[in-house]
Amino acid sequence: MADVSGVPDGPRSGEPAATAAHGAPGGRPVAGTGGRGAAGGVPRVPLLLLEAGATTHAAGVARRGAGRERVRFPALVAVVTHPGGVVLVDTGYAPRVPDAMSRGVDRVYGRLLPVDVAPEQAAVAQLAALGVAPHDVTHVVLTHLHADHVGGLLDFPDARVVVARRAVAEAARVRGFGRLRRGLVTALLPDDLAERLLDPATLPAADPEELAPLTGARDLLGDGTVLVVPLPGHATGHLGVRVRAPQRDVLLVGDAAWHARAVSDGELPHPVARLVTADWHRYRGTLGALRVLATRRPDLLVLPSHDDALVAAARAELAG
Repeated sequence: MADVSGVPDGPRSGEPAATAAHGAPGGRPVAGTGGRGAAGGVPRVPLLLLEAGATTHAAGVARRGAGRERVRFPALVAVVTHPGGVVLVDTGYAPRVPDAMSRGVDRVYGRLLPVDVAPEQAAVAQLAALGVAPHDVTHVVLTHLHADHVGGLLDFPDARVVVARRAVAEAARVRGFGRLRRGLVTALLPDDLAERLLDPATLPAADPEELAPLTGARDLLGDGTVLVVPLPGHATGHLGVRVRAPQRDVLLVGDAAWHARAVSDGELPHPVARLVTADWHRYRGTLGALRVLATRRPDLLVLPSHDDALVAAARAELAG
């Protein structure tokens, strides 16, 4: 993976600012999408949820008292179809991931979290079945850099990669077991990530009230359809993404919460989860803020990446 130090956050060299905001060069607009919501002419965009493979691990890690029974944790990919192109939120697993996790210190990661993904389950394959080519994807927003979120990133070589710069810098810096503890498999990151990086801190600020008490939301596409918001704690630079879907607003929270009760009741994971949490204090603070937000806005679907039942219900709702 290339070093990102000293690389500007804005448009790529020679790229107009408007292109950087609304689509990568060569990204083909997707016609016939993007509507207006009932309230105040708010733009709405189709949102599709895919599962790109899964892993299993003990239920009690995510939910205290749930025991050692191994349960399924899907790798969620969200697909936003915008008039300017297709935006992905995370990329899930891909067939290359088991091989990448079979060498060196990454083998430990692979044994702890065995990957189950068939070629047809990869995001790129599922999108192809829907008529979406890799070059149609203009942006990939990464909630964070763990393997179950970046496994398919190499399949979308033309997309701008929306991720916190400090997260990419950390991935380039750490080695050995420090990398393992942070859940980083750098073989899954493209060599040109520095050139394609779009740090959300450089995007226009969004309405500070909409997602309060969360702060720092940024407008990815300039029309309010997709907001990127910091959700610190689980991993360095962890992000959430709010999408104005036709059915209702959805806040994709990645691993800021592992299941619905973490949001509704403030239920914390097993203390062993601290070993793989970047900042436990900020993680707890983020959970608390999500709980307040969910109470204040019952219309908002707060969606963790790995709650199997909640993801299945959300997929059905958003497909309707």
